[in-house]
Amino acid sequence: MQPTARTVRQLFEGRTYHLDSYQRDYAWEITQVEKLVDDLAAKFTWQWDETHLESDTLLYDSYFLGSIIIYRENERIYLADGQQRVITLLLLLIRLGTLTEDRHDATHLHSAVRTLMRGGDHGGQHFAVRVDRYAEFFDQLANNRLFTSDGAPADVRRLHEAAEHLLTRWPENLKQDQLPYFARWLLDRVSLVELDAGDAARGKEMFSAMNDRGKHLAPLDLLKNYLLADAPGDPYQLDLRWQHMVDELHGPDRDAPLEFVRAVLRAKYVKPAADTSQLLASAPHEWLDENAESIGQNQKRDGRVRLFTEILEPLSRPYLAMQMATGQLRADQEAIWYNAHLRIPRQFDLALAAAEPNESNDLNPSVLRKGELVARFLDLYVVTRGVRQLPYGPSELDELVAGLLGPVRMTRTTDELSRVLGEAAAGWYVHLAEIPELRYRPGANRPFVLYFLARLTAWLAKGTGQSETVEHLLAITEGQRPFEIEHLFTKSERTGTYRAQAESDAEFDRLRSRLGGLVLLDGSDNASAGGLPLERKLTSYLRSNGLAGSLHPDTYRSRGHKRFNTFVAEQGLTDLFHPYDVESRPEDIVNARGRLYRAMAERIWSPEALGLPLPRTAGPYGPAGGNNDGDGGDDDERPRRQRYKTTLTNLIDAGLLRADERLVGRRGGQLFPATLTADGRIRTASGEVHRSVSAAAKAATGASNPGDWRFWRVEHTNDTLFAVRARYLRASDPGQNG
Repeated sequence: MQPTARTVRQLFEGRTYHLDSYQRDYAWEITQVEKLVDDLAAKFTWQWDETHLESDTLLYDSYFLGSIIIYRENERIYLADGQQRVITLLLLLIRLGTLTEDRHDATHLHSAVRTLMRGGDHGGQHFAVRVDRYAEFFDQLANNRLFTSDGAPADVRRLHEAAEHLLTRWPENLKQDQLPYFARWLLDRVSLVELDAGDAARGKEMFSAMNDRGKHLAPLDLLKNYLLADAPGDPYQLDLRWQHMVDELHGPDRDAPLEFVRAVLRAKYVKPAADTSQLLASAPHEWLDENAESIGQNQKRDGRVRLFTEILEPLSRPYLAMQMATGQLRADQEAIWYNAHLRIPRQFDLALAAAEPNESNDLNPSVLRKGELVARFLDLYVVTRGVRQLPYGPSELDELVAGLLGPVRMTRTTDELSRVLGEAAAGWYVHLAEIPELRYRPGANRPFVLYFLARLTAWLAKGTGQSETVEHLLAITEGQRPFEIEHLFTKSERTGTYRAQAESDAEFDRLRSRLGGLVLLDGSDNASAGGLPLERKLTSYLRSNGLAGSLHPDTYRSRGHKRFNTFVAEQGLTDLFHPYDVESRPEDIVNARGRLYRAMAERIWSPEALGLPLPRTAGPYGPAGGNNDGDGGDDDERPRRQRYKTTLTNLIDAGLLRADERLVGRRGGQLFPATLTADGRIRTASGEVHRSVSAAAKAATGASNPGDWRFWRVEHTNDTLFAVRARYLRASDPGQNG
């Protein structure tokens, strides 16, 4: 194959270039356009002198643009590589034509560029690069007609941006006296090398060889070539369908179409628990080629193109709808927005795994229902991990999703999907009981606590006819103070109003930072409340939102709050909502509010509300035994093996232990104090709370196996918890020997 040097004039003179279906669309960004204009201008300006004649430019140093690859088929010339440069050069010619239109010193130049930009269509209406969807834009540009980008495909919009930037970036001196000189130099001293591949097969081979190993084509363009290059039928129509799909997916995010393809491949074809780093690091077509046999791509005729027409194209519509739901809170897709706000990755993989492509149309929203169902499942996962202060980042979500891909792919209906997800989530509900002990740590869990309080506040607002939505409560608007996490009790109250009710500053700070000691408050109200005691902040609470306002006595006795009291009664929460009583201890208030928040959460994230039915063998918090956390490891908060089913809550309810019982453990001559909480947890001296007796002992001592029920003693009786439990078991069943 012999290379041929061609100037810009020779490149366009009497020649028309076509693009095959596998070619990517116009993709140059402003940076590439700027570089081309700047390089050409700098090369010319460095050599130009005002004493030179136009013909002197033929002796100027040349500028090399690189290479292009062409091939010939049916007496047409096709560009196999280099279309971005050739199209940009065509834009330059069109701009030269408009700039020289009324110049008496450039009449010959104007005629020449008008001929060159038409290529082989002498006197016709076509342009030197024949792409049907670009023709109208080229014509508008050549005739100085206004272009509107409304409804235009993304690549046509990029053409318009490139053409506009060519003009604005073009140095003023090259638009004035130097224009004819610069144009002559551009046409006859700017060149490239043309490689003629011969036929179409060789052209495509060279296209792949040059672009697969470099950065010339984006992964999405190479995927289109891989899927559509050998497709039967009309390649132009397939190319239009591909472009339509990509344009719809683009939106504001240039990477959205590629992420969609990767999400579909992960959801439908990647083996569960397989490493997906290769899929993320490489172009999708490489992964498909390497895994063609395992995914059955070669088992069907036209297997590659079917992946586009039967999988990618149908699923792109519901995927786009789900993506749009991430940007605006919608009535039936709230959980998708919640997950997007918390930046939960891969939230659509399970929905796509469950989706049947033939159900993916505007008249059948079942894929969208599956997407929302998966989103609620993931939201429950985040909440039940967040209340335990466990991470819920990419690695945790990847592990959860990978473990469910297999069974989710086997589902066909929304009901089947809900049963699979309900079974997976059944063991999570027990952790909602830990809500009262969650502590707010601004540097560690602020986003989660803010989100959790917003969900409670918005749920109550919706039920009582108020206007606060989660979107409003979490919004950050320029010029406005956002809602803030407000402590009911200030630090100063430890040494003032409640100085006799906490043993130390640290203990009081742990108390006021527990979830029951927090509300959300409008930023301006939060700032004005400052360090005021709780009783003086109640008016601003009442003004801000219903959950904070529920501490004000007017909420319960005012006629204007009838709807509040009705809703609270309907939800069975009347006994948990109480106004602030100045005579109450801070600990009593925080504990009561913690129990209220727990009860609200159990309604918001209930299996019925989420559409996640528990297995028939499950108790109120899922199946007995087993971890089922979704975190892939042992859960020290809920042991796998339990000799007795008795809990500390059972002992409290039986009157054998008090809610605020002081406990003490002894090891190596050292004492380890702890406190029994109202709902059967053990709070160690560090402030950490544990459901498991043994986990509390491990955390307190740092030892791997300090003991469990025999380690802890009730301070005022010196009985071990083992002995207290034995009394309970004997009273419950005289046949047990404890």
